[in-house]
Amino acid sequence: MIGTFLVDIPLEPTGWPEDAIYDALVANWSIYQRENGHKTSTDDVLTAWYAAKNMNPRTPNRYLDLGCGIGSVLLLTSHALRPKYSLGIEAQAQSALMAQKSVSKLPTDLSIQIIHSDFRAAIDAERSRCFDLVTGSPPYFPVGTGTMSKDYQRSACRFELRGGVEAYCASAAQAMSETGSFILVHQTEWNERVLKAAKQAELYLHSQLNVLMREDRDRPFLSVYCFRRAKAVPTYDGFAIRTASGRITERYKSARAEIGLNTVE
Repeated sequence: MIGTFLVDIPLEPTGWPEDAIYDALVANWSIYQRENGHKTSTDDVLTAWYAAKNMNPRTPNRYLDLGCGIGSVLLLTSHALRPKYSLGIEAQAQSALMAQKSVSKLPTDLSIQIIHSDFRAAIDAERSRCFDLVTGSPPYFPVGTGTMSKDYQRSACRFELRGGVEAYCASAAQAMSETGSFILVHQTEWNERVLKAAKQAELYLHSQLNVLMREDRDRPFLSVYCFRRAKAVPTYDGFAIRTASGRITERYKSARAEIGLNTVE
């Protein structure tokens, strides 16, 4: 049972961050991220890989990443699938600014756009039911269920300052085409809540990946879901990120390679 913590939400910064760095992401694509802030993570890689796995060999015409942050999932997925149009929507001003600058420097002619907005407001009639693929990596914890970082970006990526998985599922359902897919990553601990949120949005589970951080752990830490509008008998799969000795598993290396990422021990 997660306890209740005192809440002290830090102020949201604006403008370009002083600790911004420009790091290699995939192939010849790079990304701006903060040296002391939220960075590209295993969650992002798993989401992009599962999106590619569930779309191939079909290339999405229109792709949407909800709450895109600095653009990690958006860029990894766009690089892997090459959609005709990719859109990231991000409510944090600083993260949206960094994502916009990363996109402006990409060595590609792909159409990728970043909108600074709360996605609950940005998915209007023009953006309704038209995306073949939607991805989302929501914050995992309700406010008050953990100690909040003094860094706003870190806090917003961890805690539901603007809503949680329910908002992501509802907005994905609004944005998805009739045959679209919604790829969502969340901590496995919240599996029941995730499935309930999808059901409320009239989305159905097609497949689920349960991921152990190490092979010797007794339960998965992360789950990645593929939801669609049509009912289905879901399939389940899983693997570990690291072996019991701490080395990266061959299965995770293979997943990374499938979206163009090299793995260095």
